[in-house]
Amino acid sequence: MTTEDKAQAMGRRASPAFRLAGGIALALAGCLAGGILAAESPRAPTVRGDAIVLENEVCRYEIGADGKNRAVVALAEGKDYIEPGQPFMLAGQGQKVFTASKVELGGDGLTVSFGSSGIQVRARVEIRPRYLILAIEKLGGPAVDWLQLCNLKVRIHKHVGGLVNAAWDERFAMCALALNDRTDCGSHGVPTARAYREFGIEGAKVAILAVPTGGPDPAGKLLDAIEIVELEQGLPHPTIDGVWIKRAPQRFASYLMIGGISAKNVDQVIEFAKGGFGCVELTTWNRSTPSYEPDPHQFPGGLAELKQVTGKIHAAGLQVGMHCMQGMVGWGPKDDPYLVPKADPRLLQDRRAALAAAIDVKATTIAVREPLDGWPEQGDLYLEGELIRYGKRTASAFTECQRGLYGTTVAAHPEGAKVGRLVNCFPIWGFTVYCPDIHSTMIDEICDRIARVFNEVGADMSYFDGGEEVLVQPPYWRNQGRFALGVQRRLKRPVILEGNALYTHLSWHVISRGSPSYDPIYFGRRAYTLRFKGQNPANWANNLLTGDVGWFAPHTHSPATDAVTPDEVMLLCLKAVGGKAPISFHSDANNLWANKRMPEMLDIIRTCDELKRRDYFTEQACAELARPMAEHVLQRTADGHWDIHPLQFGPPRVVDASRTEASAWVVKNPYGGQTPWLRIRARTALAPAGAKENIVLADSSGGVPFKPDGAASAELVQSVEPSPEKSPDGGAAFCYRAENRGKTASAWTRLTLSLPKPLDLTTHRRLGLWIRTEGPGGILNVQLAGTDARRDHYIPVTPRGWTCVVLDPPEEDRFFDYQWPYSFTDLMYTCRNIYAGVKQLHLYYNGLPPGAQATCWIGRIEALEERPLPLSSPALESGAQKIVFPAALKPDEYLEMDFAGRCRHFDPNGGLVAEVKPQGGLRLEPGESQVRFSCATGAAASPRAEITLSLRGEPLPNARRSTPSEAHSR
Repeated sequence: MTTEDKAQAMGRRASPAFRLAGGIALALAGCLAGGILAAESPRAPTVRGDAIVLENEVCRYEIGADGKNRAVVALAEGKDYIEPGQPFMLAGQGQKVFTASKVELGGDGLTVSFGSSGIQVRARVEIRPRYLILAIEKLGGPAVDWLQLCNLKVRIHKHVGGLVNAAWDERFAMCALALNDRTDCGSHGVPTARAYREFGIEGAKVAILAVPTGGPDPAGKLLDAIEIVELEQGLPHPTIDGVWIKRAPQRFASYLMIGGISAKNVDQVIEFAKGGFGCVELTTWNRSTPSYEPDPHQFPGGLAELKQVTGKIHAAGLQVGMHCMQGMVGWGPKDDPYLVPKADPRLLQDRRAALAAAIDVKATTIAVREPLDGWPEQGDLYLEGELIRYGKRTASAFTECQRGLYGTTVAAHPEGAKVGRLVNCFPIWGFTVYCPDIHSTMIDEICDRIARVFNEVGADMSYFDGGEEVLVQPPYWRNQGRFALGVQRRLKRPVILEGNALYTHLSWHVISRGSPSYDPIYFGRRAYTLRFKGQNPANWANNLLTGDVGWFAPHTHSPATDAVTPDEVMLLCLKAVGGKAPISFHSDANNLWANKRMPEMLDIIRTCDELKRRDYFTEQACAELARPMAEHVLQRTADGHWDIHPLQFGPPRVVDASRTEASAWVVKNPYGGQTPWLRIRARTALAPAGAKENIVLADSSGGVPFKPDGAASAELVQSVEPSPEKSPDGGAAFCYRAENRGKTASAWTRLTLSLPKPLDLTTHRRLGLWIRTEGPGGILNVQLAGTDARRDHYIPVTPRGWTCVVLDPPEEDRFFDYQWPYSFTDLMYTCRNIYAGVKQLHLYYNGLPPGAQATCWIGRIEALEERPLPLSSPALESGAQKIVFPAALKPDEYLEMDFAGRCRHFDPNGGLVAEVKPQGGLRLEPGESQVRFSCATGAAASPRAEITLSLRGEPLPNARRSTPSEAHSR
């Protein structure tokens, strides 16, 4: 049933537009609103004993005359779903909080008193069939800073969504919806509502929903109740083809995020996208922000040519998506008309001063009348349209000024001219991005500009990136969704919307999908998918939004990472199937097939999206696919059906056939006996410790090369000193100690060695060191660090004598088991050039047990020379079994053998080198098996490889919902 049908069935009329009180326009052209809807007469509140009762068709809300919440009872089951005794309302005045002490009923309103404070609130009550309304009509007595007009503490914990301000399970749901932009819902607990003096407490209004959800699809029943509120109360209710965007099938389409599309390559992009996607989202199309004019390099014909490109995408039966950076000013080129030649005065400035004297066009020192205490030491200034960057400041002047920043016009400025400090909302990775002042007309202008292009090209979806330009302008609850609301209401046809920082309770109404879990991860992708991307749909489902199991990119090989392989895409897509969510997949229109295994990946994407659309698997099977950290593999049967097998993937292990202790390991098979799926990736040979070709990073012969560089807490005490003890190679050593005087496992301590100049270690990526350790647990992390890039290597802190340790592979997943003074992005996202510019070497202790003392004696630390020798005739044996692969692999090439026994040899970017016929066989029985790696050895061969063995279980029983006749994929 469409929204129009529902409105007619309810006997109500729908208005084409609406507006929230308080100034934030939320009208959505062409969408139903129902701001004034004909309906049956509402019920009236009653008094029963010492309680005031608000009862509708589904619930009873009891409020004690003493100002306490008594109960919210589900009428169908007679169960109370709140914690009794909580104050009905709260009021705040500075640091003081006043609780409701008395509630009286008079007509359709409540009078609420707050003890001896003198504060009194008059609230109008409206009882609707499936929800209640509280509206603040009058606030008397002393001024208050805020009023919490809904203060429920619920006994529902299975699903809690702070964004939609709801808690629900398979029996009942409670939700509080703001009915205007004076009302902050969910910021102070779920479900709560608060109003502030700054925006007007009188007029704040909330709808309280308490509805049964029993039977199939409890989330759908809560959505039904919310939809009624949207229609009756004039909240945003955008529809696509008559279907509410919360239910629109378009929201499930996986989308290709494509950069560099143009009239020259659009046909190739369409061919690529039809291989597995339902939508093509243009990640690059505009020249600069926030003017949002088409990029003349991509679209020389301007908007008309952009429309031709999107028209072709539509004609191919694909949705068109448009990426935008919301209101960011100067994302990318800094020659946007809002910046040059004269910067817009509505740019956000957080500090202001006046020139103490006139300056000419050559001045590089700018004196001001006001003291500059509290101003940043460096920054960017706005001065009558000229942008200026100052390198230093004194107590009353900016010095070392760079005039005419980004090409703004350099001009003379008179005494008294106002100068303001511009806010950089994205001060990471070397970026400078300015902000439109949220209180200016610039916000509406930018919404107009975005909506104009979206309307012209007929956009179907959009990813609203950015948002940090609003994030720096609190309050978040009221401001952050301004662009989502502003653009959607200007569109002829609403878009499926998701993005970065655009999610608030107010903007929830116009959003279809939750944001993906970060941008494309570069290193440690599988671990990140399991921990975050794969769990994304379940997290967003708590807020009744469809998830996005992306943003993912088919990275190619580099010194910092291996190329993406199809098994990674299988993991991603099966998580999407389990979560009933799309994936977002990023590629470059000018290099679509750089990863040579893309055809296999597209086939996986296409198959999984089709299975998802057909609702092929049962709810139980989908729940198993979505289970946190669980892995599975999809397998087609001989009769054309699809099975899901549980999977134990790896983990990958670096082995060295030249070292007995590094060539064997134990594999645990939790399933039946089988030939494993395997990957053997050749790795470079390494020079031995002490070889003259190695690069010495730290040597203690001249004293301790490291300096203490902080700790996570005062309970962590570290020291470093020269050691009289030598390492077994005769080299000098130092002693690094740490003590955890706390009562819980420790976070980090750090030593730092700053290198004299950045080092290029692209041919020396693996580290070696002599080390002796004493301690009851925890780790020592030996870290390479560059600009926004790091590589971690962990050594267990347990009793062990002197050992020459080769640190390979670098850490990825275990990063999340510890607390660090740096972001995961340094390890996994911005790490592409880590080996090209190493600037520091760090040593960290972490995870030391309570009361533990750790001691490490450390000799010379070297970056080992890598020798690009082939891996020849790799073999695996277990017991009496042995499988040999007659192939020679260059470094980072790999063999992959599937469960059916097909073995292929690939180059580092997935190009097929050859089919390989293994000799012998390998079968792993249930339980533990020792596996040993061997290969041809000698001076001309590498003994090193990375081995991944994967095992699968029997198919999930009763996983298919489809009948045999429907089971065939196209």
